[in-house]
Amino acid sequence: MTTSLRFDPLPARTAPSDATVWVDDGGAPLRCCLRDSRTGERIALLAVTPVGPSGAYRETGPVLVHAEACAGPATDDYPVDWRARAQVLRAYDPAGEIAGGEVVPAGADIEAAAGRLLADPGIAFLQTRNVVHGCYMLTIRRA
Repeated sequence: MTTSLRFDPLPARTAPSDATVWVDDGGAPLRCCLRDSRTGERIALLAVTPVGPSGAYRETGPVLVHAEACAGPATDDYPVDWRARAQVLRAYDPAGEIAGGEVVPAGADIEAAAGRLLADPGIAFLQTRNVVHGCYMLTIRRA
């Protein structure tokens, strides 16, 4: 059985006044619309605490978003722009505790890896993280 997946971005928001904002050269992973920035877009660097993990697993870290609220992802699929990036999938149980994970190499089938982890009924959701910097990318849930 294949697990249907949902890829959740950060909620749309306008960057707070204390955010670092600039006009980008392109290629920055935007967590609001789950794609890379394009040349000339205004983006912001924010500290966010993604919903889900609890206790010591609840982390605040840097993410990039559009400086102004955007419409969100153009598709329900895993971000095409991010397939060439290696990712860490962190699996969490319903209490928000880490319950497993997997490193997904660049270009590998991230949906298959997510499906394997979410096939375990004890896993409530996944978060993807950048391998090098550990930054939050998105949350994956059963659809």
